[in-house]
Amino acid sequence: MRVMDQFDLSRKMRRLTAWLDTQNQPDGMAGRRFHGVPFAGAYLTIDPGRQSSYASANLNRVHLCGAESEMSADGVSRLIGFFADHGVERFFVWLSPGPDMDKARGLLDQAGFSRVHWTGYPTLWRVRHTPAHFKTDLEIRQVGPDEIAAARKSLGETLWPEYMASAGKVGFFHYMAFDGRRPVAIAALCVFEDIGYLMAASTVESDRKRGAQQALIARRAEQAEQLGCAMLVSETLYMLEHSYRNLQRAGFEEIYEKEVYAWITPG
Repeated sequence: MRVMDQFDLSRKMRRLTAWLDTQNQPDGMAGRRFHGVPFAGAYLTIDPGRQSSYASANLNRVHLCGAESEMSADGVSRLIGFFADHGVERFFVWLSPGPDMDKARGLLDQAGFSRVHWTGYPTLWRVRHTPAHFKTDLEIRQVGPDEIAAARKSLGETLWPEYMASAGKVGFFHYMAFDGRRPVAIAALCVFEDIGYLMAASTVESDRKRGAQQALIARRAEQAEQLGCAMLVSETLYMLEHSYRNLQRAGFEEIYEKEVYAWITPG
């Protein structure tokens, strides 16, 4: 695999992240791109009301691909000041592959950012067009907004906000696994440029280990290939071992790990 494959995919994933934010995130979150000041290419979101200590739940983020153009110590300092001016005391930098990774790491380290080590954030892809095998007694069906709304009581917290927010929107395809008439698992496919992005997968705890997610991966892979997607991509956490293994069983391979750095205002 060529290094530029990683770079190209990480930039494409950043564009996907920015687009998904326009579709799925609350209106109070302001997303903006920087062009040249403090450094070109970075994508930033800010939401002072969502300053979780967990990176995945904190909407105050900066997405970088290596050392962005004009990235400097002064630029990083101004970035910190920007968040501070908006009342944000904790935010995260998500660093994906790109040119001069050592420079980017060094600038973040010098500014006082700390690397998040308690888990990792791998990005996986699948480029071969072969059927994904699965075994389950559950029925997989594509669903629309009405069925998703009707499933709220049965699924509870299993029904992720991003899954509900994207229901019925162009470029999204939603699926559920059913035990008879009872929904037990969800998953969605997003089509962006030439990517089929697998997202929002979750299963009711009491119905896990029944093959729901393997079947949902296979169904989404089939749909993406029918739509002409060149590749399938998904993201997970190393701590979510079942999610990671399910993707590997379906032919996904890890292409890179996002490095995550935390900023917490001193004092």
